[in-house]
Amino acid sequence: MSTEIVAIMLGAALMHALWNSVVKSGGNKLFEVTLVAGGSSVIAALALPFLPVPAPAAWPLLAISTLIHLFYNISIAAAYKRVDLSFGYTIMRGCAPMLTAIALCLLGTPLSPGGACGVLMLCAGVLTLTWDNLHIRKDKPTRPGDLAVVFGTAFIIMGYTLADGYGARFSGHAIAYVSWIFFLEGLPLAGYALTCRRRDFIPYARRRLAVVFGGSLCNVGSYGIAIWAMTKAPIALVAALRETSVIFGMLIGVLFLHERFTPARAVAVLMVAAGTMIMRLV
Repeated sequence: MSTEIVAIMLGAALMHALWNSVVKSGGNKLFEVTLVAGGSSVIAALALPFLPVPAPAAWPLLAISTLIHLFYNISIAAAYKRVDLSFGYTIMRGCAPMLTAIALCLLGTPLSPGGACGVLMLCAGVLTLTWDNLHIRKDKPTRPGDLAVVFGTAFIIMGYTLADGYGARFSGHAIAYVSWIFFLEGLPLAGYALTCRRRDFIPYARRRLAVVFGGSLCNVGSYGIAIWAMTKAPIALVAALRETSVIFGMLIGVLFLHERFTPARAVAVLMVAAGTMIMRLV
């Protein structure tokens, strides 16, 4: 992976941590996800007239991805309703790249030994952070249902990563492809909120619109960059590098939310940094 792609993906990871923090900070998680997705749809709608139409080969994957993203939005809202950001986010994002790498191997696209080492090192760092979060949460036991939602979300992340990684390559234009995803995925959620929950949703949206629109910008920037990078570098490496977002999330908590910086968290940062360097050198 080139230095430029690594640097850009680290920026995308930071944006990803920011929009997830926005969702967690809101009172109604489903409304927060709906507003982020709806804002992303508006941004995409403004861009689509200036972009080419994706190649026909990409449209089946685009349809599959849109459906998976709908389930993802519902699942992440459920997860953040049940668990803390630092706990759920680290497990979801830490497991997803490993699942993606395994799926790609089964599909006949294995990583090189160096690439596999980089992915494993990065994921080990993320899961070290997860272990630390579990240790901190001793006074708040995790229920099996909580873990089921979190791990289920990780599988969903794997699904849309594979669909979009290949779909963007087939499309001939990664930005056009991801713009269609953003445009389509926000429509069902917005339609549900405006028809079935209108009385509660509109006042909530007025209060949170400015903050959540910032989350929408981060969402579009983060995933748009990731999809573009998947057309330039191996999908598994890009997926793993994107999950450095959990480190940014942890640092935001330490610097701005006065969370503890434990020895395990320091080890996690070093392991993620080592994994990133290995992927850079592969």
